[in-house]
Amino acid sequence: MSLRWKITLMTVASVLLTLVVSALLVRQMINISEEHRLRDEATASLQQAVKILDETGISVLGAAVNDPKLPAKAMQAAQSGQVVTYRGTLDGAPVIFAAAPVELGSQPAVLSLSVSWTNSLQMRSSVDAALFWAGIATLVLVSTLGILLATKLVKRLWLGALAARTIASGQREIVVEQAIGKPFAGRDEVDQFASAVDAMAAELKAKIAAEQRFSADLAHELRTPLTGLVTAASLLEPSRPAELVQDRVAKLRVLVEDLLEVSRLESGVDAAELVELPLDQAVSQIIARISGRNGSAVQELEVQLNAADSKAWIDVRRLERILENILNNAHAHGKGPVLLRTEPSRIEIVDHGPGFPNSILATGPERFVSKGGGIGLGMTIASGHVAAMGAKMHLSNKPGASVVITLRQSR
Repeated sequence: MSLRWKITLMTVASVLLTLVVSALLVRQMINISEEHRLRDEATASLQQAVKILDETGISVLGAAVNDPKLPAKAMQAAQSGQVVTYRGTLDGAPVIFAAAPVELGSQPAVLSLSVSWTNSLQMRSSVDAALFWAGIATLVLVSTLGILLATKLVKRLWLGALAARTIASGQREIVVEQAIGKPFAGRDEVDQFASAVDAMAAELKAKIAAEQRFSADLAHELRTPLTGLVTAASLLEPSRPAELVQDRVAKLRVLVEDLLEVSRLESGVDAAELVELPLDQAVSQIIARISGRNGSAVQELEVQLNAADSKAWIDVRRLERILENILNNAHAHGKGPVLLRTEPSRIEIVDHGPGFPNSILATGPERFVSKGGGIGLGMTIASGHVAAMGAKMHLSNKPGASVVITLRQSR
């Protein structure tokens, strides 16, 4: 159940409970007040009847002497010398009896009369009806207002969540507080929450920008001395130590080039050059080129080309870089055999290793975060090129690391 309906149901239930309790209290107060009024009326009428009886000997106002219909308890209380009122029934109708002791000559007697509840019951029925319809109107009005307020609140929260996901996807210029809109009046807790999210996003954006600048500056600063180091290493006399130095220098050169490539991808300076090509043909040619310069990446590689004549929008240079990095990652951290399978607008690469860590599955490839042994630049570069082509990359464990690339299909 959504938050809007939870708030609405809670509002309706609260209002309904309040109305029921209030109606019961009002009804009870009216009953008590009306009973007191009728008792006072019956007592006043009885006192007047007693006075007239004493003066004239005539019973008036419907009073009766020693009335057999008077309840026994009221009769006994009056005979003991008390003026009493008693709630009872007369001929099946509710009444208030009033009784008092009198003297008829030398004989004691009881004079009594009754006052009907009928008018009071009719009034109570009218009040009940008024309370019922007033309660219905109040419930509808308050529920409508509750739904409007809850809808406004939930919509602003939904817009805030959408803005936060947009920021997470890389569009960090979004301001959550602006995206959610304004409340009916002033500022509320949702505005404060949005402001806190914006502050957090700004802080993270600044830290990410600082990290990106550091990586780019580091790569640029290392590039010049590294060029000299590569040249110097190539001039060493052939020997085992020279081979070790040249190998380490080559790895360092690849690292610096990868850092520069990550920097270019993050800055978005290179636009993708998309061409409509048959997917199977493009992948087959790319695998052949990778095999020619990097045989280890295609060891134990099984290729299944199932896209037939299906075409997709491809930047060949970027797709080659993507596939080579993924295959290198599978060779370094996975286990053979490695399967590369194509389908219309889709490429899947699966190895039989331990799979990706949960942290990478949750957030996607990140630089300096690897599934073991490396610094995570290869998959980060592959992810960046996929995004630059307008494609999508999904990581999962089957078990074994699975990478699915969904390309823009040709129409």
